[in-house]
Amino acid sequence: MNILISIIKLLGGLALLIYGMKILSTNLKKLSGGKLEQVLVSATDNVLKALLVGILITVATQSSSATTVIVVGLVNSEILKLKNAIPIIMGANIGTTITSQILRLTNIDGGSWLSLFTPAVLAPIFLLIGILIMGIATDKKKNNIGEMITGVGLLFTGMISMIDIASGFSELPILTEILSKLSNPILGVLAGALITAIVQSSAATIGIVQALSTTGIVTYATTIPVILGQNIGTCVTSIFASIGGTKNAKRASAVHLYFNLIGTIVFLIFIYTYQYMIGFPFWQDTIDMGQIANFHTIFNIVSTIVLFPFINWIEKLTLFTIRENERTDDDEEDESDYLSVLNRLDTRIINLPNIAIMNSTDVVEKMGEIAEKNFRKSVKLLNDFQRKKLDKIAEREKAINRMEQVVTEFLVGIGSLDLSEQENITVNALLNIQSEFEIIGDYAYRFSETVEEMHDKNIKISEEAQEEFKKISRITGDCILTTIQAFQEKDLRLIVKIEAMKEFAEIQKEKYKNLHIQRLKEKKCYVESGIVFIELLTICEKIIDHCSNVSIATMNYMTNENFVTKQEYFKNIYETQRELLKDDLNECCFKYAN
Repeated sequence: MNILISIIKLLGGLALLIYGMKILSTNLKKLSGGKLEQVLVSATDNVLKALLVGILITVATQSSSATTVIVVGLVNSEILKLKNAIPIIMGANIGTTITSQILRLTNIDGGSWLSLFTPAVLAPIFLLIGILIMGIATDKKKNNIGEMITGVGLLFTGMISMIDIASGFSELPILTEILSKLSNPILGVLAGALITAIVQSSAATIGIVQALSTTGIVTYATTIPVILGQNIGTCVTSIFASIGGTKNAKRASAVHLYFNLIGTIVFLIFIYTYQYMIGFPFWQDTIDMGQIANFHTIFNIVSTIVLFPFINWIEKLTLFTIRENERTDDDEEDESDYLSVLNRLDTRIINLPNIAIMNSTDVVEKMGEIAEKNFRKSVKLLNDFQRKKLDKIAEREKAINRMEQVVTEFLVGIGSLDLSEQENITVNALLNIQSEFEIIGDYAYRFSETVEEMHDKNIKISEEAQEEFKKISRITGDCILTTIQAFQEKDLRLIVKIEAMKEFAEIQKEKYKNLHIQRLKEKKCYVESGIVFIELLTICEKIIDHCSNVSIATMNYMTNENFVTKQEYFKNIYETQRELLKDDLNECCFKYAN
């Protein structure tokens, strides 16, 4: 029973250590405001710089898993290239060794002045300071600082608890027996990998070994294979993170696995060949916390030095093992091609508002582009109806609907975070814009359905109506393109142009409708074809109306204002941009009237 209680207490200490690291890492990322990810992305122009950044960010977050998960998310979102991610992952492996170097402070001689900096002294100080800051914090930033300091205190408290409990294990025969079995390199590596996979932290595994070393019965022969194994086990986190991601996200996690696996194999071969042929004089000697930390650091640094020149080969290995699916027809796009942009909406980056918003913007932009393509292809069906092309339009419409669903959920998730005023306005604008693009897509698809009905019922419209429709469809297509461009460039000049196009299209629609009514009266056109013609004109008018709605949201996006009603927006345009609007209307008359 006493052994069981001791094991429960040891696990409780481990839980405190892991929880402390998690609190420290989480709050540091909050305080960075997405800057950690920006640093990672900016470091990719130089492999040595990327390596150093991987080290520093992992030292700061106290977690190589956190760094590699972020890297997997950035690769999945196509922000970071696979080749540029490799040195960062290598650096993360070196950076994670700092935790074991910090925890070794527990072993400092109590008579030394350095004992003032041991976890036993620092833990209550950090806890007290952290809780005091959290108690008096008036904003989230200060509260995050308090939580981060508290996390350090919990990390140290967990380690102290583990050491106190482990020190009583020295006389347990079962522990001695288990440790002797772990001196077998295969069993030791498997044990290290399994423990790390379970606790999801290589630093925690090293912490367990360091705590057990205080019993005085842990040797080099027992410890070395466990340390080698934990480097493999830590890859489980990034592998899980890549599930459901792109091929490149899976390759990023594979890079982490291959690097650690190759490094472990190289060390195993070298160490155990040397031990068998010559022998290390210290092999059966006991090992202390500092020596464990040093071997952990040396292993990761040497592995990086040995494998660093082979970055290109590691990339080729991942590309070879995780291949792209072969296309059966390179000329035809399918739904998966359109939806591939949704990979940018990776849940691993949703807590990084600046990157998440940027990626959401890319998806919304793609929705507009697909809607424009559908309208253009639908218009072409009037003169060249093909069932295959109609099916492609329907496929693209399904893709737009799916994108609208996913991006809405993603943006709502971003909106629930602690955002700045500008970020809130941007998220709200994107929610409105993606909804408008989805509606434009719906009207483009409705246009194709109307053309299908004309084809099935053999409905024809007069040559005059065809010419009129060419003009209105041309201005509609140009309006969609201008709307997408205005959204991309945040250009007021283009927003005014959209309003001019809308005003001109409304005038032309009424003109064409009246002309068509006149043709009906003169029996130059049939009632059934007249209904279809008016339907097509109405669809064009509705599309342009929704382009105008995108303009309103884009204006909010640009000016940090929220125009509550369309009247406020139009008043702003017509009062402040009157001359520009007049020039654009004249241009529309010249371009689309004749």
